[in-house]
Amino acid sequence: MDFMEEKFKMVLHYIIYKCGFKNTVGRTVLHKLLYFSDFNHYELYNESITNESYRKMERGPVPIHFEEAISQLVDEGKVRLGKRKLPCGKTMNRYFAVEAPEIELNQDELDVIDQVIKYLSHMNGKQIGEYALADEPVKRTDEEEIVEYDLVQTRESKEKSKVYVKII
Repeated sequence: MDFMEEKFKMVLHYIIYKCGFKNTVGRTVLHKLLYFSDFNHYELYNESITNESYRKMERGPVPIHFEEAISQLVDEGKVRLGKRKLPCGKTMNRYFAVEAPEIELNQDELDVIDQVIKYLSHMNGKQIGEYALADEPVKRTDEEEIVEYDLVQTRESKEKSKVYVKII
């Protein structure tokens, strides 16, 4: 399973384009939206959208190529970085699409990503981090280890009816 760098950047740009304007969507939320897009698609179709690897961290899964991809999107002028001061004193990294992304995704991929955005993008970083840590593949992975895609098979049917999104 080879990482698809351009496709990952396309999905990241698409997610930013669709929900980057929301006050809750910063780096942490983007990490989790990417994770659920890839893992939900894998659960449904037995293949990831981007073949990205996600490392389990304290606040949930983090895509290992995120920093490189976001830097490239900023350098290419497709996305711009913003900052937002949070009430707790921390600074949130915000990303805004400068232009619409060029989409070369099939309908199944778009449907999964759109469902993930619809059901999860309203959460703030803390909420979506806790939500992701409760996902069975993440729960079964040791901290700082790569979350294996095949672990989606450990999700129970009651979870699938939540937002691990079964699209029919």
